[in-house]
Amino acid sequence: MSLNGNTIEELFKIVGSYHRFKILEMLRKKSLSMDELAREFNISIPAVSKHLSILEKEGIISYKSYKDKTEGRPKHIYYLIQKVIPRIIIDDEIQAIEFYKINPRVETEEYYDIEEVKLKKTLFQIKLRKLEKKKLKILKELERLERVQMNDP
Repeated sequence: MSLNGNTIEELFKIVGSYHRFKILEMLRKKSLSMDELAREFNISIPAVSKHLSILEKEGIISYKSYKDKTEGRPKHIYYLIQKVIPRIIIDDEIQAIEFYKINPRVETEEYYDIEEVKLKKTLFQIKLRKLEKKKLKILKELERLERVQMNDP
C-alpha cells in the first residue's frame, strides 16, 4: 500500500517512531511549540526538532512564527496540515495496515469529516466482528461447562 507515493516502509519511518506518533497525537488536539513538546517527552529540543523536520518535510505539519514579548527570538507553533491515522489491525482472520492522510478542515459543530466517519465506521465494524467471535467462543465454553456440570453427580 502506498500513500502519496510512499511505501509502507517509508510510512513507518515517518510515523513509526514513538515520539513522532505521539507528536501527531498531541498536535491533533492542539498546536504546540517545540519547547512544549520537548517538556512533554522530556527530550532535548534538537531531538524534537529532528522529529518535527521529518513530519514537516512530509507535509504533515507546519508552523506559525510569532514573537513573544518576553523572549527575543521568534517562537514556532506547530500544527497539523495533514492528519495521518495509522491503524494496525491483527485478528485471527483479519490482518491489515491502514494509513489515512486526510486534509483537516475547519470544523464547526455541524461539520463531520466524511473520511473520518468512514474510518470510524470500518473500525467499529471490525471490532464488532471480533466481539461476535468472542461471544460465540464464550457461549460454546458455557455450553461445554454446563454439560460437564450436568454429567457430574
